[in-house]
Amino acid sequence: MFSGGHIIVAVADLDAAARFYTEQLGLRLTHRFGNRWVAVDAGPSYWGTDEGGAGLFLGLQPHTSDYPAPGTRGAVGFGLETGDPLEPLVTQCSAHGVRFTSDVIAFEGGKSIALDDADGNETYLWEQTEDVLAESERSTVDAEGGAGSPSISGGHAIVFVSNMDRAVHYYSEVLGFPLTFRYADKIAFVEAGRRLVIALHPTSPKYAAPGTRGAVRIALQVDEPIDRVVSRLAARGVRVATGKGGAQASTVIEDFDGNPIELVEEGARSRTDDEKAVLAQPSR
Repeated sequence: MFSGGHIIVAVADLDAAARFYTEQLGLRLTHRFGNRWVAVDAGPSYWGTDEGGAGLFLGLQPHTSDYPAPGTRGAVGFGLETGDPLEPLVTQCSAHGVRFTSDVIAFEGGKSIALDDADGNETYLWEQTEDVLAESERSTVDAEGGAGSPSISGGHAIVFVSNMDRAVHYYSEVLGFPLTFRYADKIAFVEAGRRLVIALHPTSPKYAAPGTRGAVRIALQVDEPIDRVVSRLAARGVRVATGKGGAQASTVIEDFDGNPIELVEEGARSRTDDEKAVLAQPSR
C-alpha cells in the first residue's frame, strides 16, 4: 500500500533553498523539475531497517496559498543525523554560511544543535552516542582508509504528538509502518516505506502543539489506486481531510492529533518526456 515517503518543505526561493541544502549542508540533489520541485536526499537514518535504507528525503516546493508561509513552525519537522563528531561539522557548515540557533547540547542520546534553513525552517544536527554507533555498520572512514570530512549521513522526519502510546499504535498498527525503535515515552521511530523514517516525539512547550500546520509536511506514496487506499484506511478509523483528482490524485489524511499526511498515488501524474528521463535515473 505505502511504497515510500518524503518531507515537503515550502520555500520562498527554490534556487536559494536548493543551494542551502546541497551546497551549505552538503546533501545530495537527486532531481529538479524546473521551478516546481527540487528533491534532496539526506541519506539513510540509523533508525531505519538495514533492508529498507530509509531515512530523510526532502521535497523543496515553492510556497502556495494552500499552506502556511515558509518558516512557519508546525508540529511536523525533520532532523539530520551524523556519525561524526559534531563540533567539526558545525565549524564546517558555519564556514558555508549555515546559521546555528543554539549551543551544542549534550544528552543521553548524544549531542545536538539547532539550525535554521534559508526560510527559517528549524531543524537540528544530531551526533549519536558511541554506544549507538558501536552497533551500526556505518564508518566515518572512507573507502581508502583515510578519515573523511565530517558529513551529514542521514535524517528523519519528526511528528510531535500528544500521546505516545496512541501515536505508536496509529503509525505502526493503523498505518502499518514497522516500529524500528522505541525509548519509553521519549521517542519512537517508524519506517514509512522507502526513503522515510518518522520519529514520534512527545510535545513540549518548546514546540508547536500537535496538529499545528506549518511549512513542513509529510507526504507518502501509495502503489495502488488511491481510492482503494482511502477506503481501507477509513475502515480503520483514519480521518480523511481533503482529496483531489485530475493531473495528480492525492488525499490528505490526519492522525489523531490532526497532523496532516498527504497521500499521492504513484504514476497518477502525467509527466513530460524530460521529467520521465530524470525519473529514470537511479537516485541511489
